[in-house]
Amino acid sequence: MHFADLANAASALTLLRLLLGALVPFAGIDALAWLYGLAILTDVLDGPVARRQGTASPAGATLDAWADKVLHVNLAWTLVNADRMPAAYMLAWFSRELIQAALIPVLVHRWRTGIGQPQTSAWGRATAIGLFLAVCSVLLGLEAWPATLLTGLLGTVAGLDYARVHLSPLLAPARPPEVSRC
Repeated sequence: MHFADLANAASALTLLRLLLGALVPFAGIDALAWLYGLAILTDVLDGPVARRQGTASPAGATLDAWADKVLHVNLAWTLVNADRMPAAYMLAWFSRELIQAALIPVLVHRWRTGIGQPQTSAWGRATAIGLFLAVCSVLLGLEAWPATLLTGLLGTVAGLDYARVHLSPLLAPARPPEVSRC
């Protein structure tokens, strides 16, 4: 993984999302919906731009994941502090990440060695859509518990699936060495 891989248009979009996520706690509550909408637009566009330009890379994928985390954690915390949602919603919104936190040693090793870079799964995508619906519900003043519950359930399944994918090579029984028969 090389930082030079981030010198492209897709990474510029991702870095813009990271900046927007960092600005969330300082924005007025009325500006959050617009800020979030712009950030989500960068998330929707960065992947297709990277694929179209042939600049998709493990470094870009890692930056993308971290930009998403910064955006959503800062937004959730801001909404809790503004009394727009209960703090307990954050447990559901970040259920996937709570499970993944236990995998940090394995993930760091895999990241450093360049093997097994995180791949988005269908469960992960479904969780992201659920989180988007839950956030939009809160921002629009709608009842957010159904989308929050859905996000928690999907996130738990996604996190457990992610753990299975990354831990199964470590838990597989060692294969005995091949014996040559001459």
